[in-house]
Amino acid sequence: MMDKWINNNTISKILALAVAIMLWGMVHLDTGTPSSTLTVSYNNKIIDNVAIQASGLDESKYVLSTMDTDHVKMEVRGQRSVLTTFFADNYQAKLNLNGLGAGTKTLPLEPDLPDGVELVSMTPNRVTVTIEEKQTKSFNVSILPKGNPDAGLQLGKPVITPQTVKVTLPKSQLNTVTVVQGAVNTDGISEKFEQKRVKLKAYNKKGQELTGAVIEPSTVAVEIPVTQQAKSVPVKIVYSGELPDGLALSKVNANVKEAAVYASQDVLSSLSSYVTATLDLSQFTEAGTRAVQANLAAPSGSDKIEPGSIQIQVTVVPSNEVTDTERTLSGIPIVLQGAGDGANATVTAPAGKTMDVTVKGPQDLVNNLTNDDVSLVANISGLSAGQHEVTLKVGLPKYITQVGNASQLKATVNIEGPSTPAVTNPNSENESNPSGGDKGQERPQEGQGNQGGNSDANTGDNAAAEDKTSPHNGAESSVTGTSEGSQP
Repeated sequence: MMDKWINNNTISKILALAVAIMLWGMVHLDTGTPSSTLTVSYNNKIIDNVAIQASGLDESKYVLSTMDTDHVKMEVRGQRSVLTTFFADNYQAKLNLNGLGAGTKTLPLEPDLPDGVELVSMTPNRVTVTIEEKQTKSFNVSILPKGNPDAGLQLGKPVITPQTVKVTLPKSQLNTVTVVQGAVNTDGISEKFEQKRVKLKAYNKKGQELTGAVIEPSTVAVEIPVTQQAKSVPVKIVYSGELPDGLALSKVNANVKEAAVYASQDVLSSLSSYVTATLDLSQFTEAGTRAVQANLAAPSGSDKIEPGSIQIQVTVVPSNEVTDTERTLSGIPIVLQGAGDGANATVTAPAGKTMDVTVKGPQDLVNNLTNDDVSLVANISGLSAGQHEVTLKVGLPKYITQVGNASQLKATVNIEGPSTPAVTNPNSENESNPSGGDKGQERPQEGQGNQGGNSDANTGDNAAAEDKTSPHNGAESSVTGTSEGSQP
């Protein structure tokens, strides 16, 4: 029965219609029910200090010298998630300089934003720029040594390759360039300085570097010679020891007349006028000619002296075979000695404050004399204020004596200010030689007893002192000072 009903065509049609109505109802029932929606959030954001990026300028010919601002402020909009993803560096304002030449222009700016971000506003949206034409000029290169070489060394003139370079800058800056320079470190160098690549920089008159300068080539090769500072000074022979009785010097001749002293400039400036070689006379025990070696005394503070020693040819003969030579040395300065505190002493006569001194002795020794070997001292110890005539004390090297009456060498001295304490016998032979070295010692001549310019004006004490002097050692040429109206 059921099977018949199901198989009935009419019944099947009715069931199909019912199912269709039910499905239609279900669809329309669903569309009538409210559905949930997704809400998207958009925010605005302020970006300060957005950099302006200029492009398109022909930098081989021009330079962007000024721009009235180099940043802008942007207000942008976008989804919150997008805005928080990007930083300020992701935003730019583009300035197109393509095809522009020299001059001042106001140009629009174009925003360059990240994807998903739109511009609300940009302040400013235009910028004024000045474009300058580049110029090129040649400059000589200078090198600045920084540091000091080893003691006693001196830097020579730098040798620079190449010597000139080209500097390219805007005209307004190029006119301010005063020097193109490279610096090298010369601290502690002891030999020739060499550096193949020294970087160059351009500076204005204020010493400020022009950082935009294009220098071609940008480096140079530098060589700086290093030399020792030296001063050439005469060699002076001084004597130590004594010859045996009956012998005298005839000739003394050194193979070197000058020596080079190497030292700092300060030491060289304060050097005396000569260096000394000491000849020990005690090594000569008999007459004859002998060559000996003598070291040169390096001055204090010097690095070295060249040569370090010299050869001296010495001829010794019996005393009675010595033939003396006379010579007059002109313009020996008069030196005042013994002025009291607060006293002002001046030589008023002779007017030139110098005198001539005639000497004699072995020919070689006399010929080698200089004015530095002779001294004239006016000892004014104990003299009161006023004008005085003072007999001069002559200082001479060994084996050289004064010709003539020593007491005739006088100078007039004017003293102003307080008098000095009185002293006993200011010109005594016991006082130290004012001229230093071997000055004041002399060789007695045959048949003349105590030579050396001593006069009858010598005091008894001086004579006694001279009587004790070996006839081959010599005695200082000395006379007693006299004054007008005062006892020395």
